[in-house]
Amino acid sequence: MLSSFSALDAYFCVPSAPLRFVHIQGGLVELAAAYDNLSYPGLPYADAAGLEVGAGTALRFQCSDGDYQPAFLPLAQLHDPAAHWFGAKGGVYQSLRVRTQLPHSAPDELVLFEAAVLASRYPYDIRESIRTAAPGLSAAYQRDLLDLILTGARPERGLDYLRSCGFLDAYWPELAGLCTVDHVKDYHPEGDAWRHTLETFSHRKSPDHILSLALLLHDAGKPDAVSVGGRRFDRHSELGERSARSFLKRLGYDQHIQDSVCFLVRYHMLPAALPRIPMQTLEEQLSHPLFPVLLELYRCDELSTFRGPDGYYDACAAYKAWQKNTKNPWRNADGTKRQAKNRA
Repeated sequence: MLSSFSALDAYFCVPSAPLRFVHIQGGLVELAAAYDNLSYPGLPYADAAGLEVGAGTALRFQCSDGDYQPAFLPLAQLHDPAAHWFGAKGGVYQSLRVRTQLPHSAPDELVLFEAAVLASRYPYDIRESIRTAAPGLSAAYQRDLLDLILTGARPERGLDYLRSCGFLDAYWPELAGLCTVDHVKDYHPEGDAWRHTLETFSHRKSPDHILSLALLLHDAGKPDAVSVGGRRFDRHSELGERSARSFLKRLGYDQHIQDSVCFLVRYHMLPAALPRIPMQTLEEQLSHPLFPVLLELYRCDELSTFRGPDGYYDACAAYKAWQKNTKNPWRNADGTKRQAKNRA
């Protein structure tokens, strides 16, 4: 049966996260007999980890005779998707309807994890003393935490919780540095670079994993950027690509995710200049399969400022014109007529 956050996703009809929590009746011996290629990462919310064959979804197993006990009662719910059945004994069902959630006694690393994710994915207010980030939290813990937060409807709530308890300073300095970057209020009335980053999530059309990672990291180069020739954050996209790759690699993301997010971070300013740059110089970027996601990143970025959506519409028009021209054997990428020898 599904358990923990996966059971709550089903209950609240929340889109699934990149990982699935599974309840096993029994212990590790029975689990090892049923599943191949298990790992035991020592996570406070899972007894073992695995990978769903075919789907590529990460699995987190919770055994009925294991040590895991959720800090927040709603996470004790179970769900059988085949029978469309929810198991919620011992006051769990009543707790699902309580908006303000308080944790039971549990290790700090478990309370922090569950509180940040609950605030991001479900209509709960978390009322508890801000926990200090525990030392030595693994890359797997950090990656699971980030994936569950970012694919929730309100990731800004969980991320700001992590900032308040010192987690960003301790583990994600690339993000903590955004809090030190002031913005010009004429263009960024939402506040500093951290507040701007959080604001971008409210403009997503869906909690896409790659897009959400790119939104989180798109301005990661600003703390290291300097002002050059009137450009306050000169080369921050290039610097951000470097910071993003370092961050994603440290958390153990696979190469495909690293490359995808770094492409979006590196070129997140490109759509703004798209109507003014010769199209033939941008063939590599425009033909990239993630360019539509880059436009969506640009839309979220623009709507989080004072500028509004006009630049996004202009960029979309330029991209659609390029798509049309590249399919026309009589036109160049910029729409000009081709010479007869080029058509041949």
